[in-house]
Amino acid sequence: MNGFIRYFLLLVLCSCPHLINAQAGTTADSSLSEWKEYFDLSYGYDPNLVNGIRYLNLYPNSDGHPFLAEDHFYNGSLVIGNTEYEDVDFKYDICNQKIILQYSSFTGGKYQIVLNNEFVNEFKIDNKLFRKYSFSETGTRFFQIVTSGNIYCLYYWEKDLTDANYSLEYSYKFSSMKKKAYIIMNDQAYFFRNKRSFLRLFPEIYQKEIKQFIRANRIMVSNGSEKSIGQLVEYCNQLADNK
Repeated sequence: MNGFIRYFLLLVLCSCPHLINAQAGTTADSSLSEWKEYFDLSYGYDPNLVNGIRYLNLYPNSDGHPFLAEDHFYNGSLVIGNTEYEDVDFKYDICNQKIILQYSSFTGGKYQIVLNNEFVNEFKIDNKLFRKYSFSETGTRFFQIVTSGNIYCLYYWEKDLTDANYSLEYSYKFSSMKKKAYIIMNDQAYFFRNKRSFLRLFPEIYQKEIKQFIRANRIMVSNGSEKSIGQLVEYCNQLADNK
């Protein structure tokens, strides 16, 4: 049942007190917001949220899983269009770059669908904030926001799927999580792997000071914590602002 038909029926119910009493057992002066809540509980979530295709696990016989962090549904939030949905259950398939939403129907059953990436703007999962960006260097992807500012850092998470030729038990194997780190300057994405490649992203007049900051704060650029990378990028912003 599409959204137009659902809310047309809702308006009919609200305009006919005898139907309201018959359907819900409440008084005719129930507010529209109360009836909207009843209606959503009866017929499902907002169609803008529950909008995708049925999820099927295409690799049940695999070593590992394709998801960010653990293979379970996290309670988080999603922004679809201009609407934020909180307290929703989903997981993020970083091998195929898909979001799997789990929801309950009015009958109590659990259902899983793959959301359409075109309509998802950002989401928060496992205390990580992801937002959709489009750069000429990367194309359109979901990136984890690590820092903000004129110069900022984004992470792109992924996994690979390969044949499990080493095993009689599994047909496929998912790699461990892999991170690609980017510095964004002037709306362009610059990939960096370690201290050397990070320094090369900045003008030579800044490199000595950045190198000293890295050494003084014992920052491991290749695999440092998000906090330490945040401190480093914040320092780079300060340098750029003061020059």
